[in-house]
Amino acid sequence: MPQKTTEVDPNLQKLVEHLTAKKKESSELRTTNGAVPWMRPPLLASGSGSGWDGDLQTEQGLIDLHEAFNTDEAEEKLAEAFDPNEDPGNSSDGIVLTLMIDYAAQAERALRARHQTFPRAIAHYANREKGHGRDNGPLMGASSGYFTSIIKQGGEQ
Repeated sequence: MPQKTTEVDPNLQKLVEHLTAKKKESSELRTTNGAVPWMRPPLLASGSGSGWDGDLQTEQGLIDLHEAFNTDEAEEKLAEAFDPNEDPGNSSDGIVLTLMIDYAAQAERALRARHQTFPRAIAHYANREKGHGRDNGPLMGASSGYFTSIIKQGGEQ
């Protein structure tokens, strides 16, 4: 089966390049006692279909912020790779496309978490601990269970 994914999602690539440049700038400023700018995704021009201009104070600004982390192209390719009516992709499509989508989502969640209110932060924290404490949660179910599954599959030869 031919691979469908031939490049990184363009919006994700732009985001990664921007964050890399900002981290380099921040590192240089920290070592010269300079003022380090707040870390955020690239601003989008008003004519780009999104008007996000760095606004984190209004509801519309927080909605528009998602455009900086948009991975619609990767999401469309992922749907095509698993569409029974299309030529299927191969396993690397399923792996790399979901990784790209998750990477952008993780970066968006991190930025939003830095700008949430204290009560919301406590509510999220309490529920993360509740989930992590479950027998089938991300710690026991996802990591430990996943490792055990790989070991078990490796022994079946």
